Amino acid sequence: MPQSFELVGLDGANPLGFLAAVGTLVSLHETRVGEPRLHWKRAHRWVPILSGVDAEDEQELASIVADSLRGRLVPEDAEARRAAAQKEMELAKTAIRKKRDEIGKRGLRGNERIQALERELRPLEYEYEEKRRRWLTALREAIPRPELALGKRIDCTSKEYREHAVGLAATANRSNREALDLLASFGTDVVCQKNSDSIQPTPFCFITGSGHQFFLDTVRQLVIRVTSERIYRTLFMPWDYGDEGLSMRWDPIEDRRYALMDRDPTAPGNKPRTMWMANLLAYRALVLFPTAPVGRGLATAGWDLRERYFTWPFWECPLSVDGVRSLVQLRQLFEELPDAFSLRARGVVAVYRAQRVEVGTGVNQKVNFSAAQGVA
Repeated sequence: MPQSFELVGLDGANPLGFLAAVGTLVSLHETRVGEPRLHWKRAHRWVPILSGVDAEDEQELASIVADSLRGRLVPEDAEARRAAAQKEMELAKTAIRKKRDEIGKRGLRGNERIQALERELRPLEYEYEEKRRRWLTALREAIPRPELALGKRIDCTSKEYREHAVGLAATANRSNREALDLLASFGTDVVCQKNSDSIQPTPFCFITGSGHQFFLDTVRQLVIRVTSERIYRTLFMPWDYGDEGLSMRWDPIEDRRYALMDRDPTAPGNKPRTMWMANLLAYRALVLFPTAPVGRGLATAGWDLRERYFTWPFWECPLSVDGVRSLVQLRQLFEELPDAFSLRARGVVAVYRAQRVEVGTGVNQKVNFSAAQGVA
């Protein structure tokens, strides 16, 4: 008989908690276990409630969610092949950088510089492209989820994105399209970064290499750490922040600027900690936040066009995945001061908003959410 569960471990006023709740609904929807629906109860915080779930108790629910998160089994030797191919690709990339610097130091000008680049640098670039192709092939065999085959981060070319999208579309259908929907949440092949053929990533992409962490590679590593015990700890227990590293940086507690802390954030024993499965569940929520080209830029569900603020609603009527998908994309949510009366007519009882904060530059840049505030 379908049951209802209060996910008391999640706080909807925390963007990570909200996304993790939605990701739990998405994960259960994919399992076809009952007809799961989600709504919110306002207590001392916003508590998500799942209903329509065919699970006897909280432990069984955690086990069902864990099974959905694990993805496919990966051959034992596939990871070793992936690591070896990645090392070869990175060596080829380093060779390009060193050769470009060496040519630059010669002080060549005009045709001499063009000829040197063509004769010495171009072969290295061709070699890198071939080794990247081999690495992507090895990666596809070593990943538990197909959308992760783009690489370590969302920096694929438009061509690579299109090829991957075509491949996923060929195997997708109405009841099996989550990987394709996740790909659509990463970006689009028609909007690229400035002066680059790499696609512009979703504003949810907070990790791009700082601390040697990358968006897609972090998801890959989280998937292989799934256990039902960790899911239970995330959904039904107060968060103990017992996990180190592998964070998507969607929890405002990870905004560790000096001015916001009482001690050096880089000091020993003061490393950032997180909840692994909350991050992975939040990643699964991205199926409901697709991207699309608007003008010359990228628009993402849940975000203003300048990608400064993420806004999300709370509702008291149990909704399916499709209902939540339509609700989080309501245009009224993104007004500076949303009309509470109009939103109430659509079932929205409150609206929260968090700012995307960037600190530092280059490889040292950190991106976080600020603490959320109610705006309606």
